[in-house]
This record gives sequence, C-alpha cells and structure tokens, in this order.
Amino acid sequence: MKRVVALALACLLLIAGAVGCEAGGYDATAAVVREAVWKALTNGGGSSATVAVMDGGRIVYSECFGAADRETGRPVESGTRFNIGSTSKMFAAVAILMLADEGRLSLDDPVVKHLPEFVMRDGRYRDITVRMLFNHSSGLPGSTFLFEYEPGYDPHELLLDVLRDSDLKHSPGAMGIYCNDGFTLAEMIVERLSGKKFVDFVAERIYEPLEMKHSAASVGETGGDVAVYYDIPTGKKYPLETVRVHGAGGLSSTAEDLCRFGDSFTPGGKHILSDAALEEALKSQPTGFTRHLHGAPMLDAFGWDYAWIPAYRDRGVQVLGKSGGTMFYSTNLLVVPAERIAAATSITGSTDAPGITRAILDALMKEKRLPFPAKPALEKPCDGEPIPSDLFAYEGVYADASRAVRLAFDREKKTLNIHHLLPAPLEGEQLPPTVALTYCGGLFRDFDKGTSYYFVSEGDDVYLMHKNIPGYGMNALAYQRLKELESPKQLSIDMNGVLWMMRNMLPQAQIMSGMLMGRSSVSPDLPGYVFCFGLQMIEDFGYASIAATAFRDQTALRLFRKDGEIRARSGLFTLSRADEAKELAEGANSVVIGPDGENEWRRVGKAMILTFARPEKGRVLVVDPDEDAALLYDSVVDDGEFLAPEGTFVFCAGAPGDEFGVEAR
Repeated sequence: MKRVVALALACLLLIAGAVGCEAGGYDATAAVVREAVWKALTNGGGSSATVAVMDGGRIVYSECFGAADRETGRPVESGTRFNIGSTSKMFAAVAILMLADEGRLSLDDPVVKHLPEFVMRDGRYRDITVRMLFNHSSGLPGSTFLFEYEPGYDPHELLLDVLRDSDLKHSPGAMGIYCNDGFTLAEMIVERLSGKKFVDFVAERIYEPLEMKHSAASVGETGGDVAVYYDIPTGKKYPLETVRVHGAGGLSSTAEDLCRFGDSFTPGGKHILSDAALEEALKSQPTGFTRHLHGAPMLDAFGWDYAWIPAYRDRGVQVLGKSGGTMFYSTNLLVVPAERIAAATSITGSTDAPGITRAILDALMKEKRLPFPAKPALEKPCDGEPIPSDLFAYEGVYADASRAVRLAFDREKKTLNIHHLLPAPLEGEQLPPTVALTYCGGLFRDFDKGTSYYFVSEGDDVYLMHKNIPGYGMNALAYQRLKELESPKQLSIDMNGVLWMMRNMLPQAQIMSGMLMGRSSVSPDLPGYVFCFGLQMIEDFGYASIAATAFRDQTALRLFRKDGEIRARSGLFTLSRADEAKELAEGANSVVIGPDGENEWRRVGKAMILTFARPEKGRVLVVDPDEDAALLYDSVVDDGEFLAPEGTFVFCAGAPGDEFGVEAR
C-alpha cells in the first residue's frame, strides 16, 4: 500500500511539474537537475521546487517542479515565490555597501555610531564594527526572532531588549560564528541611514534596477503567487510563513530572480555597486582565528557562506555561495563571477538545496568544458598510527552546539574517543555510543563517514576542527574544550531531570516539534555545568553563562521567582517547571489566559479523548515530552476530537483574558 501511495504521489508531482516553467537547453545539466530534484521530492524531502541557471547574463535553464497549491491545482511557475531564508543576508550586505558607496557609513564604523540604542551588559559590544556583522565575527549570542504565521511582535524592539541583558560569546572580530542577529542590526542601520523601511530600500535599489520582478518580503506578509508548504509525510497544508527579520532571513524570491541578483556580482553583469564595493563583496574577510586553520574556513566573507570552494579554487575558479533555510523552505545561490554563471534552487521542505545547486554547477561547468573538480578519491581505512605525545594534553571535556562530551585518547588502539556527557538520557535510555576516530596521516579520521579532524589551540583555548567538510572542503569547528572548574558552583535548585515548558510563546508563532518543552540535566562528570536548552556554565545560584561560546545560537540561563514559583529565562523565552501544570479533569475544563498573557498548560493524567473550543486567535497544541516534545495536535492544522495519550500536555496560547474550553472523556 505504501508503494502504491508513493507512486501515486510521484505521478501527481510529475504532472504538476510538467505544466510549470520549462527547461531551455543545456541538456546534460537539465538531466542532473531533474534527477536531483525528483529524488529529493519523491523521497519526502519537499513538495515543490524551482531551479534556474544564468550563463552570460541570460537565463539558459529554468524548470519548476510540483504544485504550488494542491487544493487549487496551481503549479509552481517561474514567477512563484519561495521564502529564501538566510540568502536574504546578501541583500542586507549589498544595501550596506550601497550606503558605504554614498559615504553614509564606513564598514569599520562601530555599530553604536549608527544605533546608539544598541547596548549590552558586556562592554565589549562597543567594539563591534559594521564589517563584523557580515563575517559573523561580532560575538553576538545568536538568533533573537520568531518565525510566524501572522505578525505579532516588533523584531527590532525584541532584539534590543534581549541584548540589553546579554554578554558576547567572544571578543569582537576574534572568530566567525554564524549569527542572525548581526544582520538584523544591519537592517536597522539601513533603515536609520536611508529613512526607509528595509524592504522598501531593497525593492527600490536592488529589485528594480536588476529587474527582479518576483521578489518581495516573506510569503506570509505579501501573499500572491507563492509556494505553499505541505508537511511531510502527513500532507497537511500549513499557513504561509512570515519572517520579519528581513535582513537576516525574511525575503522571498524565485530562482530566476536570484540568478539576476547573482549576476550583478560578475564582471559583465549589471552593477549596482561601485568597483570598490564589489571588490569588498568578493574578497575574503578573515578573522583572528583564521590563521589557525589547516585550510579554507566557512564564513570568512562579506555576507556569503563562503567566497571560495577549495576544490574550485585549486583550479583557479572562484565560487561564491549563500544558502538559506527557514522552517518551511530551503534555498541556495551559487555564483562564478569570472564565467558570469549563477545557479539557484528553492524548495518547500528541508531538502539539501545547497547539495542540489552544487550538483547543477558541477554539471554545467563540465558541459561547458570549464574547470570543475573531480570526485574525491576513496581512501582505504588505516590501522592507525602512533598519536604524537604532545596531543595528549588536549584530553578533556568539550562541547559543540548541542552537547558536552569527553575526549580521551586510547594510546594502544591509536584512537581519539568521544564519550557523550550531556544532555543526560532519560531513565531507561542508553547513552549515545562512543565514537572512535583513528589517527592516520596527521588527522583523526572517521572512515565510515569520510570525515577527519585536527586540534588547534589559541592561548588556553583548544578546539577540535572538522577538516574538509564533505561537499564543501572547508574547515569548521567541531568541538571546543570547556574549563574544568576548580570550585564548581550550583544553581539554587536541583536541575537534573527537570521538565520545563515555555510560558511566553506567541499564539501566531511557527511552533514545531521539539520547541515547547525540554529537560535540564547535570552530570557528575561535569561539575559546575548544566544543560537547559543549551549548555551553560554555572556562575552563581541564579545565573549560568553560555558555555559553548564558539557555536551559534547559544543562550545563558537565569533563574528567578514569580508568584512564589521558579521561572527560568533562556534567550527570549521564559520557562516554568512542568510539575506546576494542573491536571485535566474529566468533563468540561476552562482554561483562561492570565493578565500577563503567559501560556497555560494542562497535564493529561490518563489517556482521554479531547475536544477543544478556542478563541479566534487562540492556539491549542498537545505535546509529548517523552518523544522530544513532539507535537501530536496543533489547532493551526488540526481540528475535531483527539486522543491524547497519558503523560502528554495541552498547551494554550492567546491574549490576556482569552478562555479555552477542553472537554475530556
């Protein structure tokens, strides 16, 4: 039966794609595109896509796949817009370079010169320059915004409010760590100096001269001919996605329009920047950390993810790249300036758009008989070589963006072993298996995954670096060593195994599985640290600072009391303990949002069939904390009766005074 459904879905997608935009030549490249895109769509990676290639200033290939709206039968066409996520960052980069061209700012101006209302608890924020916002070296903590279905907050005010009580992760300019918030500050600078809304500035100064007729703010804000997101595998149709941090990730476009934008960075393209500004946009923008790497870094560029792909650079070819992912869309743009080539892909879903665009570029370069990299040679696993004794000092506790581990050498087996520490597994669950990396040729290698690693140090700081990321060839951080504390501190409450629930999520926010609940944990092998929606180092009884300071989107943790109950603050979210939630009673239940607007929660003590009555703008979800906070029911896409398993929770979000009815039987 599953096979029949899959074949039927594939046929439906194929029919829808056939009446969309069409291919226009470059047969070998087109064949690679179709194979890659259809593989992604039929494997459940997405529901629709658009791809385009520009060569010599002309769109030489453009094709669309799937239905933009299944209900109406509307296909994806060349003018159908997709949210482009962080690909929007390059529009912020160009906007800032335009202002620099006009003498309104210098890239090395302090940000506070143009945004005096921007302040942080950490005084080093005054040293953040405009340039640092674009090579991700500002040191700002991460991503302070919400994806939404309808506008419900002021993104600029929220960012300034959260930063006011935040610390930097590192000194400005020290290293490049992906950071959305820097681009929101850049957006605010554009608005301050131009006197226009960012989206209006971009439309007037970028879209119009480049004839980008199908580009705008996010699809949820603008509507029109847009690609709708359908959940995989349920097929549920979700509301249009609204992203209002426009400079960081809030624009929408088409593959063809993105190619027109990419062409403006080529020597023969239509230039909207001065030669000096173009040079700035194309050159590497190294940080202090770059000198330690054994190869090319990610992010050392002006807004781009990278200014060079090593395998192409070795053949004398520069390739610029910028990807963008939202909750519902994935986009990628590649530009080869010297050859005046641009290629772009957008997909509804979580498919690897960068991988598809890279396959397109390789095929196109081959078809045009231009230099392109060969596939990497396969390597035989080796039995291991003796580990140099000077590396033994690098043993210890490390962290990445989502966990803490212990790195230990096995001298006899010639391996570096990675042991999981935090977050702690739930009772009855097993720890993730130990990973063993074999020392061979000066690198620690995982031959099964084709990955390799090496250590670098800077003063007392030690990092394990990922060398030659598959598909890219760049180097990136894998782990950073944590301080082993001589006098570890504890928070005022026992944090081990505490289940937390969010209390200030907006009803119109895009809420997905894994977001609303989480457990904090500690480890006897890592005293002085706690894991609570990220890893923190405990500073005193009520505050724990960011521990993984070399990774994106980290938050500190602050405990406080409200109405006699413990609360926690993590980034922009307020949390409370799940044991405070009242249990649903059989029969009629009334749930009222209090005067402060906090979300209300109810615990399902035994399996019951639930029926919900909610205000027009209210939101109801059922969350399973034992399945990584999976959403079992969401009133945005679900209705009618629902069988809630024992131990799940009902979440209600609305305006102060809103009343929800929950009938339980």
